[in-house]
Amino acid sequence: MPQKIVLDTDPGVDDVLAILLALASPEVDLALVSIVFGNTHAPVAHKNLIKIYHQLAKEIAVVPGAEARYERLRGQEKTVLALGEDGPIGGEKAVAAYFHGPDGLSNISETHPHLTPPEIAHGEGHEHLEITSKPSYQAILDLLRKEPEDTVTIVALGPLTNLAHALRAEPETFQKVSRVVWMGGAFESPGNTSPVAEFNCFADPYAAAAILDATKAGKIELILAPLDITTPHAIPFYDLIHPSVVPIANETGKVPVKGEPTPLESFTSAMLVRVRGLQASFGLPDSMEMHDPVAVWFALAHASQKRGSAPAAGWRLKPREFLIERNGELTRGMCVVDRRGTGETGVDRSKDEKIKSQGLGKDELPEKDEGTGRMGETIEKTKNLPLVITHTPGAEVLREVLLSRVFGREF
Repeated sequence: MPQKIVLDTDPGVDDVLAILLALASPEVDLALVSIVFGNTHAPVAHKNLIKIYHQLAKEIAVVPGAEARYERLRGQEKTVLALGEDGPIGGEKAVAAYFHGPDGLSNISETHPHLTPPEIAHGEGHEHLEITSKPSYQAILDLLRKEPEDTVTIVALGPLTNLAHALRAEPETFQKVSRVVWMGGAFESPGNTSPVAEFNCFADPYAAAAILDATKAGKIELILAPLDITTPHAIPFYDLIHPSVVPIANETGKVPVKGEPTPLESFTSAMLVRVRGLQASFGLPDSMEMHDPVAVWFALAHASQKRGSAPAAGWRLKPREFLIERNGELTRGMCVVDRRGTGETGVDRSKDEKIKSQGLGKDELPEKDEGTGRMGETIEKTKNLPLVITHTPGAEVLREVLLSRVFGREF
């Protein structure tokens, strides 16, 4: 039976691919999409989700095999869509319009207005979505309250603001979650918003710190897909942008030969042309980094597993002790790892009276990969820490999974 998941998301160009991957995967049942600010403002992101479903409905109507791939949209309970927080718990609001454009989807609302569906009239329903007036955090709690414990996974693709509000409102209900998989943070990798911070962590470090604290208190299981693991997972733009839009040579120097673009191919190509140009201006490779799809991919691979289980074949997890800088002038959103090797975590020795009187102790937890053990076995832990994805089955495997499921490509 597919595991119910919540996508807490801020669509967002790579969010689009992650959402489509979830919808095209039989391992999971997308019960709720909860919208949060991030790549754009929350009301705009809410409209973007409806755009995705509009193009998906067109795809199913005209493309052979699409209905079978996206069976979640047929004859089942509708996915709930909830509008969530439009600003952080603390600190100034920031959105990633510098990368995703003013509408979050490379400004296609102006450059390709035909891709925008008509506004849904007040009181009018949606064919595939149950659009609720409840805020996202309440919709999350409603689902967790209704379902048995350890049967719902939350995949967070944006700032953790909605989750922090849900945790604060009903901590016991929130603890029923199987796991939270978050695309967020950076450790050895440089940041993608500031020199040291990944955007989702930067956008609401107070919320991220609240979820981290709950993890260390043993209340929830948090899996992180940081930039360290997501950045190397990239798909070439010649796989993602249809050659009728921009002809891009593949690794053999030839432009792929394809027929007319499908509705989904037209939609994603329109989004990614601007992104490709922006990445070229940064001197980056001619490929799209799959930040959010990696988090969804992890959830798919572990959909049948209970909380605390060892990772599936090809995946490795590493417990990490770190803190999140909430308000630094230069380091807001930084994942701060105490590298002194003394067992301290963020201790300022000049202010610690215990150290002044007793000196330093050493109570350090060795950081090791949790990649051993058989799938489904329980991980033995000596300390409650977030688990960071350090290995996956590989970028090429993700490429084939995403392109075959989302677009029906054959390999």
